[in-house]
Amino acid sequence: MKLQIKSKNLVIFHPMPQINPMTAMQPLKLLTKNIYYLDIYNIYAPLCVHSNLTAHPKRASIMNFDPCSDYYVYAYLNRPDVQEAMHANVTKLGHDWEPCSDILQKWNDSPSTVTPLLQEFMSNGLRVWIFSGDTDGRVPVTSTQMSINTMNLPIKTPWHAWFHGGEVGGYTQVYKGDLTFATVRGAGHQVPSFQPKRALSLVSHFLNGSPLPNTSRYTN
Repeated sequence: MKLQIKSKNLVIFHPMPQINPMTAMQPLKLLTKNIYYLDIYNIYAPLCVHSNLTAHPKRASIMNFDPCSDYYVYAYLNRPDVQEAMHANVTKLGHDWEPCSDILQKWNDSPSTVTPLLQEFMSNGLRVWIFSGDTDGRVPVTSTQMSINTMNLPIKTPWHAWFHGGEVGGYTQVYKGDLTFATVRGAGHQVPSFQPKRALSLVSHFLNGSPLPNTSRYTN
C-alpha cells in the first residue's frame, strides 16, 4: 500500500509507514510553508502583483512573459460576446470558465500513470519525446525522470546538453525503444510561455525526426 498526501500544490506518494499520521504531516507542512510565495509553475518567475484589468489591452510580448496572463485570459474567455463568437457556453452554465476547475469532484477516468500507454506507442514503432521545463515545480524534472525509470529502458545516448542559438537549451537523454527525454533550460510548466525559441527548436526537431543539436566546441 501507499500513502497519498495532498497539499495545495503537491501530491506525494511513498510507501505506507507505520507512523503517526500527524508526525507524517509535519514535513509536508514545512514544505508548503516554504513554497507558499513561489509560483509553483515556475519557481524562479516573478509573481503577479497587480492583476487589475485595464480598459485597453496591454502590450503583449512573446519574449517577456507576463505573470498576470492567466487573469487576462480568464476575463476574456468569460466575456459574453467572446463566448458567443466562439459558440461556447450555449447552455448558459451557472459558473465561469476556468483553466482548472473544481466543478467536477468525481473524475474517475484519469489513469494514475501513462507509462503503459507510452510503452504501447514504442512497441508499435512510434517515437516518443517527453520534455520538462527545469524550473517547473508542479511536474518537476526529477519526477518525470523517476516515472521514466520505472520502464527500465536501456540508455542509447547518455545525458548531455543540447544547444540552441549557441547556448545550452537544456539537457537530454535518449533511450532504446525511441524515447527521448529533454529538459528546457529556464522554462516552467508551460514551456513555450517562458522559453518560446527553445520550445520551437525542440518541437521542430521532433517533427523532423532529428536529434536535438549537440556540440563539439567543448574540449578538456
